[in-house]
Amino acid sequence: MTISEIQKKLYNKEADKDLSKIASSQFDPTAVPGAGKEQFTKTDAWQAPEKGLKAEQKKAIKFGAIALGGILLVALIVMGVFYFMQSAFNEDRVKVSISGPETAQSGDILTYEIQYKNNNRAKLSGVVLRVGYPEGFKPEIEQGFRQEGQMAVALDLGEIKGFGSGKITLKGKAYGPKGNLMLLEAGLTYNPASYTNKFVAKGQTGLTIISSPIVVEVMAPLVLASGGAIDYLVDYKNTGSTDYEGVKIKAEYPAGFTFSQSEPKSSEGEGVFYVGHLSAGQEGKLVISGKLEGSRDEIKPIKISVGETSGGIFLVHNDERAETKIVSPTLVISQTVNGVRGVSVNAGDTLLFTITYKNEGNIGLRDVIITEKIDSTVLDYSKMELSSGAFDGNSKTITWKSKDIPNLRFLEAGQGGTIRFDVRVKEIIPVAGASDKNFIISSIAKIDSPDVPAILAGNKVISSNQVDFKLNSKLVLAVKGYYNDTSLPNSGPIPPQVGTDTTYTIHWKIANVSNDITGAKVETVLPTGVVFTGKVYPENTKLTYNDRSGSLIWEIGTMAAGEGVLSPGKEISFQVKVNPAPSQVDTMVDLTGASIFSAKDIFTGSDVSTTTEKKTTFLSEDTKILSNGYKVQAK
Repeated sequence: MTISEIQKKLYNKEADKDLSKIASSQFDPTAVPGAGKEQFTKTDAWQAPEKGLKAEQKKAIKFGAIALGGILLVALIVMGVFYFMQSAFNEDRVKVSISGPETAQSGDILTYEIQYKNNNRAKLSGVVLRVGYPEGFKPEIEQGFRQEGQMAVALDLGEIKGFGSGKITLKGKAYGPKGNLMLLEAGLTYNPASYTNKFVAKGQTGLTIISSPIVVEVMAPLVLASGGAIDYLVDYKNTGSTDYEGVKIKAEYPAGFTFSQSEPKSSEGEGVFYVGHLSAGQEGKLVISGKLEGSRDEIKPIKISVGETSGGIFLVHNDERAETKIVSPTLVISQTVNGVRGVSVNAGDTLLFTITYKNEGNIGLRDVIITEKIDSTVLDYSKMELSSGAFDGNSKTITWKSKDIPNLRFLEAGQGGTIRFDVRVKEIIPVAGASDKNFIISSIAKIDSPDVPAILAGNKVISSNQVDFKLNSKLVLAVKGYYNDTSLPNSGPIPPQVGTDTTYTIHWKIANVSNDITGAKVETVLPTGVVFTGKVYPENTKLTYNDRSGSLIWEIGTMAAGEGVLSPGKEISFQVKVNPAPSQVDTMVDLTGASIFSAKDIFTGSDVSTTTEKKTTFLSEDTKILSNGYKVQAK
């Protein structure tokens, strides 16, 4: 048998028996070509593979099993520790809840219970309980709670042990209109043991306002011509059994509304009205007047809220809305004053009113009547000039009929006309108290005919037009000069002499009549040859002088309405020095130029001012100077 045949049999599973025989027998060297006796001996015969594992293999397997067991043991220990740590804390096992009334009446005192629990083995540290609430909820700060921002309170709980729990009570009042839904949320912030990051558990509850003891109702015209005068009537009442303090009414006006006046007057801007104490069962009324402009068929809503202010937040007890629809009337009317539709005016001004009217319908209209109501305490009706019509001093209304204007008997389609009259603003504005400020002159022109039908029962559209004028504050400036002055004593000859210094004291005294002002200042320019000595009384007065230009400015800043009328005004004194020239002999020397008192009116937004003439050595207010002491004398 050749070597290749033996190899085939070694890899042939069916020849295993033959292979064993071959392996156990002696090879015949002559059977293999080229083989000699020296190549094969009886001991060189092939043997079958030894069965079973060798000793080295068994040792390796034993060592591997031990190593694997050690690894598995370490892994089990690590997994056990990890599992133990993981099972010690799970954020889902930290719970917080808040419970309390689900419905309430606005203003009721409510009690909420906040419960928290740690269902973990691990303790929680740095625990802080926070309760967030809406604008209409006012909590009572107690039991260690602290205010955190405007809409939350917080309480430091410190530590909660494993499987520990607790509860906290929070009281407060809820304010809101009927149907208002509020959400209160409790949040528990904490650090678990062996953790560096923070976790938060949350819970919340809802509250619905089912009623309010303070009710409010607003009434408005259902329809109105654009630019027409409008009155909003607000009724309010405390229907509960508890008195309320600090009650306010807040109006949110529609776009296109221009505020004119209200009764009672507004307390904050044009939309907040202070009621104050409102006893159980007490009621009241508010009338807001103005004009409303808009496009045809546009809906104009107004919202009125009643409530209290606490911590700078308006807490609403109730609110109500009303709507007015803008329509196009048949008769139209408009007016201007001094050629414009709305400006600010000054005390002493003459106001020229021009009223235009027209029938824009398709048919003529009979017995047209035009009225103009112009009611203001700052007008001088004795100076009113009318070319036609009649003025009723009681109602402050001018009426024009067909006997005054012939075409009003039958106003043809497309026909119209113009009416003019004028009235003066009082020179002396009546200011008797702190409420006498921010005066508005309102004029309402109306036109009507019995041929104009009512669109809805009780809602006839009478075309009207309202123009409002704000009265600028009147500024008052008095300039006086003295040689004999107690605040700043003077020196030098009287009458003044050529080549010799003489000093004089100038007094500026100011008053602000009817509106708050800002940026107020008084200024003048000293003539060449007149020098500011630097002496001022009071000494802390902000008076600046430019010696190059001679400008002297007193910076005042803000002044309240009525300052100098209802309360003492502001006054300063300053000293100037003159050294007359020979050319000034037998003349009176100018001590100052014209003095100007100027400011910005906060109410009207206008720049206002008043000016006085220059001040000379003719000091009639200093009665100790004789009549011959005013003119310069030669040395």
